[in-house]
Amino acid sequence: MAPPPRLGSSSSPRGRRPGAIREFCLSQPAILAALLLLQAIAPEQFFAGHTEGEGRAHVILSGSHGVRTHSRGRLERGGALVIDQIVEEEGKPARRRTWRLVRSGANRITGTLSDADGPVTGEVSGNVLHLAYRSSEGPYVEQWITLHANGRTAANRMTFRRFGFNVATLDEVIRRVE
Repeated sequence: MAPPPRLGSSSSPRGRRPGAIREFCLSQPAILAALLLLQAIAPEQFFAGHTEGEGRAHVILSGSHGVRTHSRGRLERGGALVIDQIVEEEGKPARRRTWRLVRSGANRITGTLSDADGPVTGEVSGNVLHLAYRSSEGPYVEQWITLHANGRTAANRMTFRRFGFNVATLDEVIRRVE
């Protein structure tokens, strides 16, 4: 029977070097940081402060146009996220709107939007925030905001439906400014 390997030797009973897993993990800091960041970032953290978005809206039978958003978010006592937002669409006057979103469970969100007809509902699943509401202009809106691992940007995909048909989409990149 062979003697057990000495501490600090380059082989182990299973043929792996002791500490190989630790060395592998230390050689992958970007991957580990991204995994930790995805676990730590919540929509409330991302949207607190100044964010800007830029994207394109595609409207059925009308073509596409640019859209920009300028937002300032803050967390209120009790955990409500309030976002004051200016939306600029090509060919339209800029408009202001205010979001107020509150966690109503571990992964559920409820709230209001000043240009929505009724409540905003939502769910957080991993790094994706899914929101739904009826626009005061009529369409049913669904929005998927995917927070990126860098903690500084997010992808926003919106669909607008009337009578069960998609009538418009918006693809936007949102970035933290501060």
